[in-house]
Amino acid sequence: MNISSKATALFLFYAVVNLNTQSVTGFSVYSPNHVTQGGVEITKSNLIANSKLYATIEQSSSTSGDVEGQLDENILGRIKEASAESKQWAEDFDLTSESGAVFHALFSGIKSSAALGLKGSPFYLKGEDVRNAMDSNDSNDDPFNGFFTFDDLAKALEDDFLDATRGSTDNRQGWKVTSVSTPRGSSFEDARMTLEEVNAALEKGTVIFNTAGSHVPKLAGPSLACTDASLLPCAVNMYITAAGKRTSAPPHTDRQDVIVVQTQGKKRWRVYTPPNPSIKPTSDIYARGKGDDNLPLYSLEEGSYGCKKLLDITMEAGDVLFIPAAFPHTTDTVTDLEVGTPETTSIHLTFNFDTHVWDLNYLSVRRFALRRAGVADTALGQERDEDNRYIGNVNLLPKDGREDLMENLPLDFLDESSDVSALIDRVTSEAMRISQVVDQTSYALVPSSVWRETVQRIRAQGMELLEIHRDMYLAAIDEGRERKAEEAMTAHLKGDALARARALTPEKIQRLSLFRVQKYFETITKTKDSFLHWTKEGENVTSGDTESSSSSSLPDDWEYTLPLKVGDQVEADLGGAFFPATVSKIGNGYDVKFFDGDVMNGLERNMIKLLVPPSSSASAASSDGNGREEPPPGLTKKELKRWRKKQEKKNDKKGF
Repeated sequence: MNISSKATALFLFYAVVNLNTQSVTGFSVYSPNHVTQGGVEITKSNLIANSKLYATIEQSSSTSGDVEGQLDENILGRIKEASAESKQWAEDFDLTSESGAVFHALFSGIKSSAALGLKGSPFYLKGEDVRNAMDSNDSNDDPFNGFFTFDDLAKALEDDFLDATRGSTDNRQGWKVTSVSTPRGSSFEDARMTLEEVNAALEKGTVIFNTAGSHVPKLAGPSLACTDASLLPCAVNMYITAAGKRTSAPPHTDRQDVIVVQTQGKKRWRVYTPPNPSIKPTSDIYARGKGDDNLPLYSLEEGSYGCKKLLDITMEAGDVLFIPAAFPHTTDTVTDLEVGTPETTSIHLTFNFDTHVWDLNYLSVRRFALRRAGVADTALGQERDEDNRYIGNVNLLPKDGREDLMENLPLDFLDESSDVSALIDRVTSEAMRISQVVDQTSYALVPSSVWRETVQRIRAQGMELLEIHRDMYLAAIDEGRERKAEEAMTAHLKGDALARARALTPEKIQRLSLFRVQKYFETITKTKDSFLHWTKEGENVTSGDTESSSSSSLPDDWEYTLPLKVGDQVEADLGGAFFPATVSKIGNGYDVKFFDGDVMNGLERNMIKLLVPPSSSASAASSDGNGREEPPPGLTKKELKRWRKKQEKKNDKKGF
């Protein structure tokens, strides 16, 4: 997202020291360099009339050029400019009463005002300022405050079959998640997650609902607004944290640029400049502090990895925070709110601008163009699908070249109304320029036609993914409206009659998000697989016949039944959809690390899809030299016990 250049951008920071916090009316910000004037701390900044954008201008080690040129102080003006179009959008989708216009205008304003990723900067908006920018006729209207409450969560759990995880809380170690619910029996109702299970998990940490907009109808409208306003396949995650938690999320970075909307309670956020990737090139800059990668809070406070604190704020219900991808952040809920009540529980929605997730950056253009042309990437490596492209030599490139390579494609890239030919030419030219800087040799081996064709294919894939996400959110919106209509029709009933009318029938079960969403994620997988197949057509594949013959002897469900081993590249179930992951540990279940660094522990085998069948030599059981077979690698304890029982029976027949 490119912003207009500003010769001089001025930013105001107030900070009144009060014990361990700094605050003033409306907002709070920390800054390491400050002076005090009239009891108020001001840092390198001045007041801009009618502007309420609160952000640091501390020079970031990862931001190119003048930081003052990276932020647009008129973001509220951009929201105001978008309000008319956003109100029309909300009317078109009948989302006016569900804050659709405000969400759409917020995302539109951020799209046109903020740089993303390593070239971006975080900022913080008060909810009342966003409301005022929308020219709301109702002075009491606060569209984000109370949009989704604990009561809404209880209703969502009652209406649907949802899944959630609980995050770890040690701010010295990487962030890991575990499942919230465990089936209590064999029936459908026994497998449903309950509010009691969520409350129990809240005592231990933050409860996370991934891709919540596809599952919860009330969140589908804002998800659609984010997708349509940004012209990206967007998602929203929901985070629930009880008041009084000293760490609700350990320090970490994300692959997505995120817009945080606080809807209930309070939460403190600390945001830092990105770590210098050359200090630890084997770590993914977009997944620091996740899984086994530790990013301790003290290391950020001490300035390790070149990080500097940018923001230290406490968000209240209605407030908005923007954090670019790769910027470390950590949260807590140690506030003045009463501990242990649903009303003070912190709830925030994190809307993701998913450019890196869907290959919408110049690194992906270069990677797939080389693969399409059959050119080995001797400069950066990491050529296989399962390789993490954000580790290794890419982190040792000069800063400017690295940031250009990881920059997102223009946010009008998927716009159907744009001049497509000119857009393709512009992106292709920039991709070729960046790739030539990275490595002249590999760049020269790729024909210009392949560069352009790759950009066209990435755009086509992106547009397909965009439409799939839109359809998924529209289906969730329709489901929510159908449920409301059914509730209205049965509102006059009582007792057993009401229970019978609202009981889950086979038809209603099929409408639950567990089943409704799955077909969309299957389509996403097919779209991605089709694109990857196209990129590989330029490769010299010599193992196809061997793989085909070995695969033909495998059982039909081999992806979900064959033994796994640590390091296997898989797809694992995360919130009802399967995402790329790596098996990291095997014990009582399987631990996996997802493509964005998140970790899930204790998965069942049927929740993990093996991507490549093992070769006959690798999958065959070995012998101990006495004719007895050794167990295949990667078995869980239960699987190993069953395997040994089978071998005992087999050996008895052989006379061992």
